[in-house]
Amino acid sequence: MKLRNAMRLSAIPAAAAVAGAVLAGGGSGPVAAQSVLDRITRDGVIRAGTRANAAPFAQKMASGEFKGFSVDLLREIRTATENALNRSVRVELSEVTPSDRLQRVAKGELDIVCGITTPTWDREALVDFSLPFFRDGTRVMVYRGKVGAVVDVGRLKIGVVKNTTTVAVLQDRLPAASLRDYPNMGEAIRGLEKGEVDGVANVGVVLLGLAERSEPRRSVVLLPRTRPLATESLACVLPQNDSRWRDLVNRTLIGMFAEIREFKGRYEQIYSRWFGREGALFYPLDRSTRDYLADISIWAR
Repeated sequence: MKLRNAMRLSAIPAAAAVAGAVLAGGGSGPVAAQSVLDRITRDGVIRAGTRANAAPFAQKMASGEFKGFSVDLLREIRTATENALNRSVRVELSEVTPSDRLQRVAKGELDIVCGITTPTWDREALVDFSLPFFRDGTRVMVYRGKVGAVVDVGRLKIGVVKNTTTVAVLQDRLPAASLRDYPNMGEAIRGLEKGEVDGVANVGVVLLGLAERSEPRRSVVLLPRTRPLATESLACVLPQNDSRWRDLVNRTLIGMFAEIREFKGRYEQIYSRWFGREGALFYPLDRSTRDYLADISIWAR
C-alpha cells in the first residue's frame, strides 16, 4: 500500500488533522449504543491496551506490570475520568499487538489503546483517534560498521513490522528497498542480529529504545542521517462515534499541553521522566515538536 493511499492524518496540515481526529463521527463504523463513560460509571474500570515491548512508551515487566510514557498518559486519563464521574476508577491494562490493537477497540473489548499508533484515514473507517500526543520521524536503524560511510538506504534489505504505517512509508519513499515482514519489533531486531536484513525501520525513538536495551549493546546509526523519511504523529485509539469519551481524552491532553511552550506543565514532567537526561532514553523535546503540540490545542480554547 502506497503512502499516498494510506492518507496519513499526520501528513495533512495540523488544523485539518485535528479536525479529522476530533470531529470524525461519520465513519462507517457502528454508532456506539452508549458512551464508554456510561459503562465506566457503572463498572469503575477503563479497559486499556498498550504494547508490551515498545519502551520507553510501554513495556511489560517481569511482574506483569506495565510501565512507560503512554502508561503514564493513561493514568492521567484515569484521573480526569475520576474527576468527571466523581467516583474511583482503575485502569485494566492489556497487551496489544500491531495486528489486533484496532480490532479490539472496534469490537468493544477495549476502551482505549495508547502506544505508537499513527492515525490514517483507512484506520479512521474502523476506529477514532485522540489528538496527537507525540511526533517523531520514520528512520532505518543499521549497525555501525556493517554498512559503509556512504549508504544508499534505498537499496538496503529492511525489516518492518507488518500491518504498520512504516510499511507504507518505506514503499512510498524507498521503492527500491527490499522489505521483510516481521510480527513485532523484537523479531525484526533478531532478524537484524542474524543478518537476515541490513536494517530495521520504525519511528526513531522506538529504534533508539531497542538499541539501548539490546544485549550486547551495539552502536547504531539512524538513516537518513539528515532528516526522517516521514513524520509520524502518534495518537490514542478510541471507539468509533463516542464523542463524550473522545472529548474527555482530548481535554485531558490539552490540559497537559497547557504550559508546554515554556517547557513546563504536566506533559513536560511525564516526558522528562522517560525521555529526559535521567530517563530511560535521552530524547529531548525539540522546539518544533513543542510548538506542534501547543498549536494543536488552539482550536479548543
